[in-house]
Amino acid sequence: MDVLDSITGIIGYATVNADDGTVEEVQGSSANAVSDLTAYFSSAGEVIRNNFKLGALSYISLVYGSNRLIIIPYKDKYLGVEVEREYDPHLLLKQLSGPVFIKKPPVEVPRALSSKTRQINLLIQEFGGTSDRNHWVELLNQSLSVLGREIAPFIGVVEGGLVFKDIPPLEKEDDFSQALRSVVDFLVKKAVEEMGSSQARARVQTVIERMK
Repeated sequence: MDVLDSITGIIGYATVNADDGTVEEVQGSSANAVSDLTAYFSSAGEVIRNNFKLGALSYISLVYGSNRLIIIPYKDKYLGVEVEREYDPHLLLKQLSGPVFIKKPPVEVPRALSSKTRQINLLIQEFGGTSDRNHWVELLNQSLSVLGREIAPFIGVVEGGLVFKDIPPLEKEDDFSQALRSVVDFLVKKAVEEMGSSQARARVQTVIERMK
């Protein structure tokens, strides 16, 4: 379901198995337990549907705080997508049934943002290597979960790398640059904690060389 990362406005999403409710995938920068909410309310929706003989469910929409979770039956899964509260569920349904499954070309952003994004992805490669990459992708998702509501919908993790899903407003470029710097700082701090300052510094230096 990586194609969901190309849809503007999606904060995070999760897929759960429709048969047993096990979580299969979690992506995005949500600060909420999207996978748990999807598993619980998809199961509850099935019970309500069966008890009241409602027929097939098109979707379930939950509102909490400033966000909305849209749960959609998809093949043998339930797909839970977190968006902002005002997001129209029918817009998501329309996009999922249309050409959105054809991947969009990479979004071109200002050079400063593009450079910082590349730096983050190189850090993930250097810190994770070939055996620990998933752990560092999880840490990347963790770092994105604390970004502000104005920033989170524009960026996401696709196939293990940070990408821009849409071009940020020109007047917000400095805010996005600062947010990406905070992600770099978070990853470097974790590297120091997990592998020691000397090894972390050496890997950061390798990234600096690769950035030239």
